[in-house]
Amino acid sequence: MNDFHLLANQTLEDLADFFESSWPEADVDLLDGTLTVTLPRGRQYVINKHGVTRQVWVSSPFTGAHHFQMKNNEWKCTRTDVRLQDLLLNERNIHAA
Repeated sequence: MNDFHLLANQTLEDLADFFESSWPEADVDLLDGTLTVTLPRGRQYVINKHGVTRQVWVSSPFTGAHHFQMKNNEWKCTRTDVRLQDLLLNERNIHAA
C-alpha cells in the first residue's frame, strides 16, 4: 500500500505542476492528497487518491467523474482505458480560456 501512496502523491504533485504551467489562470491547491484546481468561470477539478481501491479519482468540470488505475506503469481510466495525462491534455486543448 505504501508504494501506491508514494506513486499517487507523486502523480498529484506532477498534475499540480501541469496545471500551473499549462493553465496559468488556474488556482491550484494540493493539500492532504487532494488536488483542487479552480479555473475561470468557477469550473473546478478535484483530483484525489483513493487508497481502498488504489485509484486516482478525477472530477472534471467538463467530462464528469473518472477513476484511474495503474496499468503497465500508466494511470488508465477504468471505463475507457484512456491515460490520465491524455484526458487532461485533451480537456486543456478543447477548453482553454
